[in-house]
Amino acid sequence: MLHRALDTLAVEHAAAGRTAHFAALKPWLTGDRPDLSQAEAAAGLEISEGAFKVSLHRLRRRFRDQVKREIAATLAHPGDAEDELQSLLQAL
Repeated sequence: MLHRALDTLAVEHAAAGRTAHFAALKPWLTGDRPDLSQAEAAAGLEISEGAFKVSLHRLRRRFRDQVKREIAATLAHPGDAEDELQSLLQAL
């Protein structure tokens, strides 16, 4: 489910011409340890560190929403998605 959610976000960013932004933000989304600081990643994208942090916040929110959709698609009662998401987060 997490991979499908990431793939969906990657496709959305590619369609918007923001593939480089997604690639730069993704390590902070997935928990990978980037070799760069957020300030360095922002400079590489030619945006301010503040803009980078806002973009990251939005991407995290979008990722959460997409994971919820993926979970809801597997349930008999999609309204239970929030409980399933919390269980997933605890497992991770």
